[in-house]
Amino acid sequence: MRLLSLTLENWRAVESCTIKFDTAVTLIEGDNEVGKSSLVEALRLLFTHQSSSVDKKKVKPIRPVNKDVGSTVEAEITCGEYHFIYRKTYNKNKATELNILAPVSEQLVGGDAHNRAAEIMSAHVDMALWDALLMEQGKEIGGVKLSDSDGLARALDNAAGGSGFSGEESALFDAVQVEYENYFTPSSGNYKVSVIQRQRAVEETRDRVASLKATLRELDDDLRRFEGVSAEISRLQRALPELHAAKEQHEQRWTAIDSLQARLNAKEEEGKPLQQLLEHARSQWQRRQDAAADIARREQDLAQKQAALQPLAEHATELERTVQAAEATHKDLQVQRRALQHALQQARRDTAYLQDAAELARLQQLLERVQTQRAELAALRKTLADIHITAEGRKHIQAAASALDVASRTRDNAATRLSIDVLQAAEFQLNGEAISLRPGTPLERQVAESLQIDIPELARITIAPAASAGELAAEVDAKQEELGTLLARYQVKNVEQAITADEQRADTEQLLRSAQQRLQDTLQGADEEALQADRARLQQACEDALQQRDPGQALPASEREARAQLETATEALDACESELDQEAGRLAEQRAELTRAQSQQQQASTELNALSSVLEDKRSSLAQEREAEADAALEQAVTEREQQLAAITAELEQLRAQLQAEDPDSARLQRDNASQALRRAERDIIDQQQEQAVLKSRLDRAQANGLFEELEAAEQAMAEAEDTLAATERRAAAAKLLWETLNEQRDASRQAYVAPLRDGIRSLGKIVFGSDFDIVLGEDWTILDVIRDGKTIPFDSLSVGAKEQLGILTRLAAARIVADQGGVPVIIDDALGFSDPTRLQSMGAAIAAAGRDAQVVVLTCTPGRFMYLGEVGVRRL
Repeated sequence: MRLLSLTLENWRAVESCTIKFDTAVTLIEGDNEVGKSSLVEALRLLFTHQSSSVDKKKVKPIRPVNKDVGSTVEAEITCGEYHFIYRKTYNKNKATELNILAPVSEQLVGGDAHNRAAEIMSAHVDMALWDALLMEQGKEIGGVKLSDSDGLARALDNAAGGSGFSGEESALFDAVQVEYENYFTPSSGNYKVSVIQRQRAVEETRDRVASLKATLRELDDDLRRFEGVSAEISRLQRALPELHAAKEQHEQRWTAIDSLQARLNAKEEEGKPLQQLLEHARSQWQRRQDAAADIARREQDLAQKQAALQPLAEHATELERTVQAAEATHKDLQVQRRALQHALQQARRDTAYLQDAAELARLQQLLERVQTQRAELAALRKTLADIHITAEGRKHIQAAASALDVASRTRDNAATRLSIDVLQAAEFQLNGEAISLRPGTPLERQVAESLQIDIPELARITIAPAASAGELAAEVDAKQEELGTLLARYQVKNVEQAITADEQRADTEQLLRSAQQRLQDTLQGADEEALQADRARLQQACEDALQQRDPGQALPASEREARAQLETATEALDACESELDQEAGRLAEQRAELTRAQSQQQQASTELNALSSVLEDKRSSLAQEREAEADAALEQAVTEREQQLAAITAELEQLRAQLQAEDPDSARLQRDNASQALRRAERDIIDQQQEQAVLKSRLDRAQANGLFEELEAAEQAMAEAEDTLAATERRAAAAKLLWETLNEQRDASRQAYVAPLRDGIRSLGKIVFGSDFDIVLGEDWTILDVIRDGKTIPFDSLSVGAKEQLGILTRLAAARIVADQGGVPVIIDDALGFSDPTRLQSMGAAIAAAGRDAQVVVLTCTPGRFMYLGEVGVRRL
């Protein structure tokens, strides 16, 4: 079998994808979750499950999240002589389609398509080998089970040079094989479609019989349930009188308990007023005792207060005289302080006036210097504005002059040199210019352009320079024009004037910067307008100060004198203030002490009066209370109330003991339970009667439908189908027994022809593990041991990476052996994750070698892991 292409639509995260497979090695790359493993999953479902009958749990996960669509897989395959396209859709719009392209065109759908595809696959594909050669992601790493593959067994026979039987035995085996294949598929050993159809016929008749029996059993169950319900109704009706009696008995008990509880509650209510009366009597007697004790204590306090009042009055009088004397002294100091404050204010105004006058003079001088410097700046800026040359312009002019000089010298050096030396005086014209020569004074010219000499009445001589000289002359003209343009732009006549003007510009700019710096130094960051505003403010302040000053008082001669007068006035005022503060402090202390003394005297007097008044009230109130009710009467009332309350308390204890003995909680629960049991029985009778009516209706309908006759006919059909199947299975069993017996004999000699598989694994293994690599195979063709460097290593002792590598090599070797008989693809899903770079390189070579004989499909999320594969078809998801 060869995979040509595979298409998925709406399959998990894959919206639409088509993969074209190479005949050798196909490498499918893609990130995690992109859908690589979905390709393998789709192939498995395509070959094993019909879209309409597959378990919903198996196909529901393949539907895309939040999409109500069908999931489709389509594969183009060659299998033996067949070339077909097989397509299935799961979940929504389920469908199965088979389009056979060769050898004969066929188109089938539904179950027919599935059965026909299964027939083709079972006839040409060893499905056991297909499962063995499929290496899925996350499945067990290592050993491969190949012994179930009949196709591989036959290929090993052929590779070993023929079967293990003689000619007659071979003919017998072939006959048995033909008989065996009448009932079983040669690749999988499963029953063929004809046998399966008979089995399905038996299963269908059995299902029908079972369904009818189940229906009749349900009727039997309904009958038994009807009888049980009727019996239950009778039982419940018989139990009703007993339940009514139990309910009445518990109601009577609860009524007695309720009466006892009422008596207890009444007695408790009777005791509550007595308790209140006792508490009132005790409270009255205690208040009487407290009142007598309070009067005695107050009489003692009053005597103490009267004794302490006289010293307080004498002390307050003495303090009052002291405060009056201190107030007079304090008033004199205040008058003195006001006079000194006036003198200090005048001294401060004089000092401020003299400071402002000095600052005004300084600002006047500063602003005059600023005005002079600004005039200088304006003159420098005007000079600078008249100069149009710049440093860059000077460079351009000098560069143009230099270029002109170079061009001129080049022209002169390249031009024809004309030298005229006359033997006698001669006159002629040179390009229209009159020339007069004398012997010994030759004429020399550079001929850069056409030159014409006219000798009157004798000759006209024309001298033309070479073409290159003309070009040089043109270049000189161009450079001359460029220089002229620059001189005109910067308004200078020649290079020398440009240099002079640029130097003058630089000097003027330097002078301008120096003048600006001097102005900044003069202003020192101050704003000129602010300075002028300060000057105006100071002028106004000085004028205001002179107008406000007393003209009769002399102005200090200098700021120093004014500061001395200010210091003297300040010291005098400070001394007066200090003395005034001290006197004020003493006065405040004396006043506070007087206030405290007066307050103490007043408080003591007030307390004394209050104590006297309260004591008289207390005495009067106690006398009135004793007159109304004597102390002995109050004490007797407390005793009587205590005796009455004790009698009621004893009676309450007796009633509580009786109530506890009756256990009210249990009685309430038993009463409630009896009522609930009676209600449940009545409700159950109604429910059972309703169910009895439903069961009776169903039994009546079943009797009318003739189910028993239908069951008899179904059992007859089942017996006939079972007889037919039993005969077929007996013949099949005999053929299978003979076939298995012959195969057992063949299996006994398998070790003789398993060498091709061992050689295939060893051939690929030497590429990966080296030339000293060898293996030991078991009877089931699995690797038992690995031999390297003469040492035998059990397979289970190998590393995970080595097991995985050997598992892949075993699959590749088996695929190469069966390749000539059609074979099956080797699919490797995301393997070699445990291999180092060296092993990855050698495994790449081994996979590429196997791909020359068998179809190999590699899926990976790590492309670099398979970079060492040679000729490979790469598909990117």
